[in-house]
Amino acid sequence: MILALGLVLLGMQDAPGEEIVITGKARPLQISVQLDGKRRVRACAIAQSSGDDSFDRLTCETVAACSREEDRSLKAVKACTQTRMTAVLNDQFSGNDGNP
Repeated sequence: MILALGLVLLGMQDAPGEEIVITGKARPLQISVQLDGKRRVRACAIAQSSGDDSFDRLTCETVAACSREEDRSLKAVKACTQTRMTAVLNDQFSGNDGNP
């Protein structure tokens, strides 16, 4: 994702106008999840924030949604969450608000 953004910016270096510099480092997000007897999320808490409250909240909501899927194994829930959150980030950085 960052590499792709870097390649796009490199291709734009000859264009006149403003120079945009993006700096910073994302903090790792850690969540704590309590499951019920059917392995669905009963509670989700932020153990370490990413620094963006709305992103943290959305991640908990996504984990809960993924835990309601047919395959509730830890591997499946992690894969589901990663896929959905990657799509959210791609939409955010592409300027797409997720609406058709």
